Amino acid sequence: MLHQTFRACVGLGLFLAIGIAPVWGREGVGVRSAITVSVYDDSQLGLESLQEAEQVSAGGFGDVGIEIRWLNCGVNGELTHASPECGQARFPQMLQLRFLRKARGLEPGIFGISYMNAGGDGCYSQVFVEPIEALRGQFPIGLTTLLGYVATHELGHLLLGTNSHTAFGIMQAHWGPKELESANMGGLSFYEEQREKIASRVAAGVRRNEQVMAAMASRCNVAAD
Repeated sequence: MLHQTFRACVGLGLFLAIGIAPVWGREGVGVRSAITVSVYDDSQLGLESLQEAEQVSAGGFGDVGIEIRWLNCGVNGELTHASPECGQARFPQMLQLRFLRKARGLEPGIFGISYMNAGGDGCYSQVFVEPIEALRGQFPIGLTTLLGYVATHELGHLLLGTNSHTAFGIMQAHWGPKELESANMGGLSFYEEQREKIASRVAAGVRRNEQVMAAMASRCNVAAD
């Protein structure tokens, strides 16, 4: 969860929701992986701003060895993308990101939230635009740049799992002027240990999904015979 306490810093937090997504394995570090993110704009950002934020976020994950495939699936509850993959959720390959004007039922000033199960895996993140717009009145940073980094932070929670805040970098719990300036310059990133953990969890999840699909196909073939 990301929430605004910006006088000297911005507070970033994590909301853990139990029972959201299945638990997959974590062993091993894999090669470059591709992840699809279904994006929904319920904040009136517009496609151009959305794509600019996505480009910022894609750059952050590119450094990790993760290729993000963005599907802009809906605006204000209306589906705008015909892809059958829109709306699918399967950790770690199919994630969902929704931009909203502000949080509902949560404390004021929250910037973003991610939902995970007890095992630390999840598929759903949200980013809240209004408090991020308000921050720009206190620090000179582009809106889509900040939206992209907030999205990266929240998706980072999904890929890193629980207890993923660090003392420095993009997963830092509090961003001060130094971190915001780094974001403005395109330098706020994951650390090596985080990059390795993301790669490991993604590779393990992909293998587990492939094993499940192969087992299901085998059972179907046996039943057909």
